[in-house]
Amino acid sequence: MSFIDLASTLAEWPYDAEQISVRKILGADGQVRIQMRVELGLLQMEPDGRPDGVRPHGFESVLQFQQRRLAEHEERNGTVLGFELSPADCHELRNEASLFYRRYVALFVLEEFEDVARDTDHTLGIFDLCRDYAGEQDDRTCLNTYRPYVIMMNARAHAYRALQEDEPASALAHVNRGITHLRTFFEQQGKPQAMENCEEVKMLRNVAAEVTRLVPRDSLVATRKALREAIEQERFEDAARLRDALEKLTHREPPLAADSKVDGPLDARRESCT
Repeated sequence: MSFIDLASTLAEWPYDAEQISVRKILGADGQVRIQMRVELGLLQMEPDGRPDGVRPHGFESVLQFQQRRLAEHEERNGTVLGFELSPADCHELRNEASLFYRRYVALFVLEEFEDVARDTDHTLGIFDLCRDYAGEQDDRTCLNTYRPYVIMMNARAHAYRALQEDEPASALAHVNRGITHLRTFFEQQGKPQAMENCEEVKMLRNVAAEVTRLVPRDSLVATRKALREAIEQERFEDAARLRDALEKLTHREPPLAADSKVDGPLDARRESCT
């Protein structure tokens, strides 16, 4: 076995602490790989399937494997009751979530938003499975810290994808749906007041304000209708946002460019419950 010194490769691609550096390459087998420059070297990921290219338990992912187990349990018993994830199962799922986190951050920088949506959907699937079926309380709640961030990234990915297709109204709907998901999350946690101080909520509101400027003028009717419904249902926060949206609908600006602000949880935080 021969080993390769990466010194020359790293010298040609210096680490920049001020930004996330990502690129695509063609591997020796002719297949595309994603590389991310990190402080002590580089990470290389597969663009599809598991980022590390592994097929756990013969499946494309641990999530897929556990979902199959759940489906087989329900088929045998006629109910999902009694299905349980062990601490080892949850640990394996959290490790997979960490891998997908690294890739969707890289994909976001590359502006491949459809794949960011795919990977964040996968990550939220892991969160849901652990929440619903983990046998230990800590395993059910451990990932809650990261759910707002993943919801935010998922909403932005869908929104920016819609903007790439010149569909600002759809983009705005995705952002607002993300805000609604965050509100539901905090209410389920019994902490509705946390909504106002949540950085992910602030980010989505900023995106919503920008996207609103791109929505065609004929959406005024739909926005006014949504405002009336929000007032009738006493969703006053949404009503205030929709009033602002009505004011901004008369102004059109160039399409919103996706920034590279991903600001994910620090590795130490993300791995604290693995």
